[in-house]
Amino acid sequence: MDVKTRELIAIGASVAVHCFPFLDYHLAEAKKLGVSSKEILQAVRVGIMVMNGAGQKMVERVRNLFSGTIFNGDESCSV
Repeated sequence: MDVKTRELIAIGASVAVHCFPFLDYHLAEAKKLGVSSKEILQAVRVGIMVMNGAGQKMVERVRNLFSGTIFNGDESCSV
C-alpha cells in the first residue's frame, strides 16, 4: 500500500474515532504528500459514514439491552 493511501485511511479512521490529534497529524502528512482536498474530503466522508454506522448500531444495541425501559435512544449529554 502506498503512503498516500495509508494517510487517507488514517484520516478516515481518525474521523470515525473522534481523534483530533491523529486527524491533525495525518492531514498535515497528506498535504505534504500533495494529496488533493477532494481526496481528503472523500476520506473524511468515509470516516463519517463509519462513525454514523457504528453509532447507530450502538443505539440499537442499547435499545435491545434496555427494552421495556424509558430509554428511547435519542437522549443527549447536554443538560
